[in-house]
Amino acid sequence: MEVAADSSAYIIFTSGSTGEPKGVEMAHAATANTIDALNQRYGIHADSRVLAVSSLDFDLSVYDLFGVLGAGGAVVLLEEGQRRDAGAWLELVYRHGVTLWNSVPVLLDMLLVMAEADPRPLPFEQAFLSGDWIGLDLPGRLMAKTGAQVKLVAMGGATEAAIWSNAHDVTLPLPAHWRSIPYGKPLPNQRYRVVDAQGCDCPDWVPGELWIGGAGWPRDTGAMRR
Repeated sequence: MEVAADSSAYIIFTSGSTGEPKGVEMAHAATANTIDALNQRYGIHADSRVLAVSSLDFDLSVYDLFGVLGAGGAVVLLEEGQRRDAGAWLELVYRHGVTLWNSVPVLLDMLLVMAEADPRPLPFEQAFLSGDWIGLDLPGRLMAKTGAQVKLVAMGGATEAAIWSNAHDVTLPLPAHWRSIPYGKPLPNQRYRVVDAQGCDCPDWVPGELWIGGAGWPRDTGAMRR
């Protein structure tokens, strides 16, 4: 069955961190723009496996389902009692050969704490982190348990902008002056501006408001949004 590119793919609610939660209606084309870019850039393939630690009401789960399954890979599901059990996550990672980790930073931190006493290397090929500040200790701890083959990607954006709209590839050693992992650069067909109170672009190093635009917006690709 053919589906129009601008028809609804899913509706999900924002976190409400800047006001009342609101339902966001995302179109197929907007979501596919993000998913296709990440799958191609980071080599998600038919043997990829992701552990679905994000609940279905959180937009990271959209990538778990549409991104990994869309590449022919598999999603390893948790039982309800395993939602906050990092020991259970670790065993599932090893049992199913999970190659992709996708979560907020604190959940990876929990997994790495459990993995410290286990001599087995984690089988991750990619680790996607987003949704919060990424501590400077996480990259080193992750790579110590996976080896140099893991691609650690810090991402950000807005629920209204098709899961993520920027990415930063994290490599070691980290620059000494960093206080956290930085915000990334726009993904393909997406745009960022830092503007002042009049909506004019700010010069380098001048604080301003961050606006997002481009194909990640469901129906108005020319708009820039706060």
